[in-house]
Amino acid sequence: MTLKAKLGLVLGSMVLIAFCLYASAALQLRHETLVRVQAEQQLLMSLSLMVEPFLVQNKVEQVKGHLLATSFSSTLPIKAILVYQADGNLFAATQFPRELFNFSPTRDVTGQKALQDGSTLLWSAVMVTPASMSYFDTNKVAAEGSTLGYVAIQISPLRLSQLWWWQSSLWGCALLIIVALALLWQRRIFKTQHQRWQGFLRQVRTLAPSNSDSKKLNEFDSAEMTLLFRSLYAQQQQIQQQLQLQSQAEQLQGQNHDAEREQLAISYQQKLAVLNDELKTSQCKLQQWQQLCVLEQAGQSEQQATLLRWLLKQDLLDKTELQSQTVWFPDWLAQQVEAWQQDFKVAEVPFVLVEDPALSLSELEFCTQHTAELLKQIICLILQDLQQHELSLHIHLHTFSDNKLLLQFDHAGPSFAIQQVLAKTDLPGSAVLPQLCARLLSRLGARLSVSALEDLGCSVRLELPLTAVLTKELPMFQTAIYLDNNSIRAAILKQSVYCVAEQVIYLQQIEQLQAELQHRLVDLVLVQLPAPDTNHQLWTELHQITARSQMVAFCEPVHLSYWSSLLRCPVLANPMLSARIRQHLGEKLQNNSMRLLVVDDNKTNLAFVKAMLSQQQFEVDTAATGTEAIRLAKSSRYQLILMDIQLPDMSGILATHMIRQLPQHQDTVIMAFTAHALPDEISQFHQAGMNDVVIKPLDAYKVADLIRRCQQLSPQNLIPG
Repeated sequence: MTLKAKLGLVLGSMVLIAFCLYASAALQLRHETLVRVQAEQQLLMSLSLMVEPFLVQNKVEQVKGHLLATSFSSTLPIKAILVYQADGNLFAATQFPRELFNFSPTRDVTGQKALQDGSTLLWSAVMVTPASMSYFDTNKVAAEGSTLGYVAIQISPLRLSQLWWWQSSLWGCALLIIVALALLWQRRIFKTQHQRWQGFLRQVRTLAPSNSDSKKLNEFDSAEMTLLFRSLYAQQQQIQQQLQLQSQAEQLQGQNHDAEREQLAISYQQKLAVLNDELKTSQCKLQQWQQLCVLEQAGQSEQQATLLRWLLKQDLLDKTELQSQTVWFPDWLAQQVEAWQQDFKVAEVPFVLVEDPALSLSELEFCTQHTAELLKQIICLILQDLQQHELSLHIHLHTFSDNKLLLQFDHAGPSFAIQQVLAKTDLPGSAVLPQLCARLLSRLGARLSVSALEDLGCSVRLELPLTAVLTKELPMFQTAIYLDNNSIRAAILKQSVYCVAEQVIYLQQIEQLQAELQHRLVDLVLVQLPAPDTNHQLWTELHQITARSQMVAFCEPVHLSYWSSLLRCPVLANPMLSARIRQHLGEKLQNNSMRLLVVDDNKTNLAFVKAMLSQQQFEVDTAATGTEAIRLAKSSRYQLILMDIQLPDMSGILATHMIRQLPQHQDTVIMAFTAHALPDEISQFHQAGMNDVVIKPLDAYKVADLIRRCQQLSPQNLIPG
């Protein structure tokens, strides 16, 4: 054994001894701690029972005697025993430490305290028991279970026992003996090996043929033999490493040759696959052009021109590489709807589009050009099934999952044209468009499925792969009302309104709309207009609503010119799209003037103030009472409120306090509008939530100051959400 190995053995033995001592000390302390805790609890309980009658009878000397006897007879290392009365004053003690001069058990409910000398103070309450109740005076009432006093004991810190030190010494001696025996055993093995080596050298010397060789052997000692063996072993290891490196190099060279052959085979297979695809495409194009020739002979020139446009468009897309573009999905969808309306006369078909709120806030990265053409082809095929059935077409945009966009087209009628896309056999004549659609599906990696029920309708489901999906925050309206007298359509389109509003209220009659606007703060009103009729009251009521609320109306394209001439709000053609709603509302918000509320019980003052503020392009609402002002504030948003202090039903301070509780008026500028204001009154105005004071009457300078305050509001505060 070398010196390094011996040192390692000794150090390891010392570490083992230290670990054993530590483990033994930890176990001993844990055991003694458990035993000591039980003994402390028993001692506190016995002391409580012992001092209970003496506390009742106020016998101090008897308590001291019992405490001294207990401290001497207890096996615990008790330094002091103290008894306190119920109010925390000291009653009796064997010894009073200086640290407990300001201590009172009534102020500390933990029951345990560590002192500076390392000792621990434990205490518990002495309760009134039935046995001690007999000691009380009959005139005094003692409740069983009430606190009679406290018993505390001061115990020295826990230390290891003498038994542990003897056990640890025995453990250390035993381990040292084991190490010594191991070293002696190793020395004996070394001595035996040395004797065998000497015997081997003697046998070699007896075999020497001459005296000179024998002399060389005698001079050749074991150290030189060891060096020789080590050099031979090193040469052997070096040769083995060289052989291993040579074999690894040969294997790597063989693997490189195999990889080159595999890559060459793969490239040939890829080229062959490309040639096969080109051959199939050429055969398909040849078949399609042959079908066009058949249509020309049959005199179907209009159908031939339509198919020719599809073929030319498809050839252009085949030569265009797939390129992903990041687009704001609502705008892209609105562009596609406009293209469908121009190309396929979708306006003649009742058309409903339901947007997913998650997609209305998303930027999608996908192949926009090829996807747009694929959607046109699918809609064209669906419209072929609708030519004999004047029924509605529904498009559902579901949320994306696993980077896939799901589009579902539902319509009543057959599904023969769209089923041709999934057919494996080639169909003549009108099957050119389904073949083009199938090619685009394959190139985009999209999936198309059709589920149909005879005489009921069919559902076409399209899954489009997306490269990336990004979501960004947009300002949302808090509350929107959707008005539609068609309950079936409203049940579907109500989900689309969640694209622009967090809360949606559906109404069926315009009378309900007026009631909601009077009692609820509504940021946006969306109306589905019916067909024109002779009921002029309808558009008159809509005129009144547009004067106070943001409203966007929708109607069928054939009725667009009629409703646009009657209503002042934006009137858009169906389908209802979130991009169009945000676009028209954004333009309106930029042009909107700020709204003010003036509260005054003097009608002359109201008319004068409204006339002056209206000249500055302000929309001014007036209220003569505090109740009316609160009602208007609940159903509207104001940038400035002029509040009179003396109102007939309540004070302006109370009305301001109630308006400040409304969420939409947390940051609204509210000015006290009064004829005079003392410093104490101004302080009350500020405490109620008013920003400043405007002294009556209103003049040009004060109006300019109000304009400046309104202009300090950021544009974001004017946009709800």
